[in-house]
Amino acid sequence: MEWYEEYNIGVDLIDHQHRELFKRVSRLQEALSSGAVNSEIAEMLKFLVAYTNQHFQDEEKVMASIAFAELANHRKMHENLTTDVRNILIDLKKGKKIHPYELIDFLSDWLLNHIRYEDKKIGRALDERQRQRRTWDGSFA
Repeated sequence: MEWYEEYNIGVDLIDHQHRELFKRVSRLQEALSSGAVNSEIAEMLKFLVAYTNQHFQDEEKVMASIAFAELANHRKMHENLTTDVRNILIDLKKGKKIHPYELIDFLSDWLLNHIRYEDKKIGRALDERQRQRRTWDGSFA
């Protein structure tokens, strides 16, 4: 996965975390391509789950701070991904064979699409809020 500046949403912490997630998914892809065993994949996924959980908490705090209208729906998307990845971890522990390209396609597609179509809404909401603050002239007329 390659990071492009256009993926930034305008919140430094969140953008930094997104870049780190891209790096970690790329490392997972490299490990899967080189034939890593289930235990190695599981460790990488455990890290991704922990890091992603912190990222989701930080992102949801930002959304709450601006009364983001889609917070509940956005949180549900986060919960669904977390559940899906935890289920993959359970399968790995059971010795189930993971199809590397399916796993990477799932994670990279989810991450990229979530940032481009969902997280970008947060950036636009922040921009709008800042624009409103700059243009308000102090009257309600």
